[in-house]
Amino acid sequence: MTGIDAVHTWRELSRRLRVANETLEPVLRTVGIGSAADFEVLELLTRSPRGELPQRKVQEAVGLSQSGASRLVTRLERSGLLRRTAAETDARASLLKITETGRDLVAKHRDAYEKRVRHELSTLTEDLPVLHHTAEPKGHPGLTGPARAAQEAAGGGPVHDAVSDGGLLQFGESLLSLASGAITVADAIHVRDALEPLVLIEAAQYRTEQDIVDCEQILATMAGLLGDGKAFYYADWSLHHRLASICRNKLLRQIYESLLFTLEKHVDAVVPTDGLRDYLRRRLVVHTEIIDAVASGEADRVREAAHSHAITGIAAHVEVSD
Repeated sequence: MTGIDAVHTWRELSRRLRVANETLEPVLRTVGIGSAADFEVLELLTRSPRGELPQRKVQEAVGLSQSGASRLVTRLERSGLLRRTAAETDARASLLKITETGRDLVAKHRDAYEKRVRHELSTLTEDLPVLHHTAEPKGHPGLTGPARAAQEAAGGGPVHDAVSDGGLLQFGESLLSLASGAITVADAIHVRDALEPLVLIEAAQYRTEQDIVDCEQILATMAGLLGDGKAFYYADWSLHHRLASICRNKLLRQIYESLLFTLEKHVDAVVPTDGLRDYLRRRLVVHTEIIDAVASGEADRVREAAHSHAITGIAAHVEVSD
């Protein structure tokens, strides 16, 4: 998938998110909540220790500007749904605390809201378009000789053109054998990489000691699977599922996980090649750096780790030659 494919796919996904939010907001207004962001803030506070969080963290979690967050908080404060006080450690910082009225409102309407969100999510990533897809440039070596034989030896049968039905996908320095959906998988990898920094930054913000312990256990499993490409990747994706589970932004989490499910659904095998084990070892190092960065809670480290993850896993469709 080319760069322009990712841009168009991202634009369409953003449009669908905007429409989904516009669909949800009239429902919320009928119960006295001004917007989806209002409900997200209140729901976030109900999950926090003692029902309170610094305004800066709430602003970052919901993705608002400073002025937007200030207007939202003022609105909720006037409605009696939260209180804003000065933080004990920094008088210049605001601390937001949900009121009993706010807590009761969330408890009363959370199930109905989540049901509507799940309905919107059910079609959010369905048939995401990949516009202006371009073929590999002329001169691409394609898949011939030993690579073709390796694919057939991996149990995938004779290699056919992978444009529509299946075939091979180059993922970093590995080759994924796909029963179907080669272009769909490439698209899913690119869109997932675009969402990765958002997911990891949220994970770094809300992780607990147990979250990190769980992730380190999955890393240990991955270390024992360097000789089995498919099992390694499935453990890899389970690590990303675990990181996504930490996210408080439900839309982000569920969209991201749906992309992981796409990979799990379509990948049939990993073609055994001479350099595969070394490549998987480098991927393990990258994932170890991701968990270290998330554990540190430092946004810059998280972004750097996300960048390394994307660079070492660039996906490209492999044209097959006779």
